[in-house]
Amino acid sequence: MAHLTQPNPNFGLNFQTFFSGWLSCQQKFIDQLISAIAPENIHNNEQHQNLIDQVLSHYQQYYEEKSLAAREDVFLFISPPWFSSYEITFLWLGGFRPSLLFKLLNSSVKDLTEEQEHEMEQLKGETRREERELSETMARLQERIAAPSLFNLARNFVYLVDGEVSDADAALRELQAGMLLVLEAADGLRGTAMRKIMQNLSPIQRVKLLTAAGQFHLRVRRLGVERDQQTVQ
Repeated sequence: MAHLTQPNPNFGLNFQTFFSGWLSCQQKFIDQLISAIAPENIHNNEQHQNLIDQVLSHYQQYYEEKSLAAREDVFLFISPPWFSSYEITFLWLGGFRPSLLFKLLNSSVKDLTEEQEHEMEQLKGETRREERELSETMARLQERIAAPSLFNLARNFVYLVDGEVSDADAALRELQAGMLLVLEAADGLRGTAMRKIMQNLSPIQRVKLLTAAGQFHLRVRRLGVERDQQTVQ
């Protein structure tokens, strides 16, 4: 008797639908962020803080939905099929590298104090060390579990004859569990880096950073979609 193992595609489709709506809201927030840093609004700290809270809540919603979906099929988030080929080039363990935030900070916030610059340099060093540790953990996981063959098993249904199913399923479960832990740790590092950076910024500096991060994200996605469409044509 043969056993059929097949991932449920609905989780990916459901998340893709959520992500599309989330991006539409993201564009609206970016428009508000740009307005907030206009000269006539630049000193309205209360308005800035309310907007910052809304934007951060929007990101929190994304990571909560992502976490739920990844528990059903973690492999989808290692190389998301709803990302363009250009977006994939920026992908690190299911998302952007946390250290990218420091590049965006340097390009968008030009009035950091000497103390702020010192704090950011320390935080950048800590973040990069943790990135390396997570990358090494993922590499060890892939080597130990023989990832290529099991990754194909997870993404495409296969028939397994009796005697094979036990070893294959056990190895696949181990791979899934390990990759989920790494993915959640990477998302945790992304959130931690952002929170620590924000703690050292003034409200208007936070708005500038969030604006730069949001614009970068949508610009990469727009260019990626355009390039893929040109390739198809």
